[in-house]
Amino acid sequence: MSVKVGIPRALLYYYHGDAWREFFRLLGAEPVVSGETTQATVAAGGGVDEVCLPVKVFFGHACELAGKVDYLFVPRIISLGAGQYSCPKMMGLPDLLKACYDGLPPLLDMTVRWSRLGPWPAVAEIGRRLGKPAPAALWAWYRANRQGAGPAEASGAGGGPAAGPRVALVGHPYLLRDRQVSMDILRKLRGMGVRLLLADAASAGDLPCFADRLPKKIFWHYCRKLAGAALALLHAAAPPDGLVFVTSFSCGPDSLIGEIIKSRAAERGVPFLLLTVDEHTAEAGFVTRLEAFVDMLSRRNRL
Repeated sequence: MSVKVGIPRALLYYYHGDAWREFFRLLGAEPVVSGETTQATVAAGGGVDEVCLPVKVFFGHACELAGKVDYLFVPRIISLGAGQYSCPKMMGLPDLLKACYDGLPPLLDMTVRWSRLGPWPAVAEIGRRLGKPAPAALWAWYRANRQGAGPAEASGAGGGPAAGPRVALVGHPYLLRDRQVSMDILRKLRGMGVRLLLADAASAGDLPCFADRLPKKIFWHYCRKLAGAALALLHAAAPPDGLVFVTSFSCGPDSLIGEIIKSRAAERGVPFLLLTVDEHTAEAGFVTRLEAFVDMLSRRNRL
């Protein structure tokens, strides 16, 4: 019987999940991904204070996998590039889980830190713990990452009639692609007749280029990608009619990135809407703000 490795469907799963699943499959393990986020998931992870909603959702998914798998994959991703770092809470996920929750499976908590050796020492250690030699683990990681980093954020354009407003929707994929966390914002906007532009509507090569134009370097790796995508969309030949930025309450890095995007949107004459979510966000008010914004864009286009 193959070893079962649990992968919480939260946070960096939405960036690297496909590669992680393929890596464990190639090592002969059975990857088990937790289900879609529900209110029960949020409640299960809500017992930890001082963390944002996406981290609480991660804890809930980890609890869901307890008793179903032999190991829980919780990577400690510190840095993916020179001078670029992950959020401190993401770095501390294994420690937070161990400190706050009992009864979880043993953690596969590989540490990824940018260096000349790349992730190879951590990958070899994961292989050793699963009873595989280092060359097999390294080859599995190489093959898995060649096939793609993770679930796509979404189709670059979608929904709405040809005359509908073009709206850039910007946010981390673990917010936008989690229907519970985002109040299913993708479906709601498309139902309002919006033509959506998401991060992958911008060329991948443009992301670091536009981020590097900022007067100060963004050293949060995933926020740098987010800012680069937003700036690329705003500076396109045909900028969007409006931009919606979705963030999580108490996210420090996003609070800075949001101000940068808001300022650049104003320079380009693009209306900007900030939506902040947490476990107490009311769907009625969320929808009302979206409807008012889309209605304003539609009226503005008719003038």
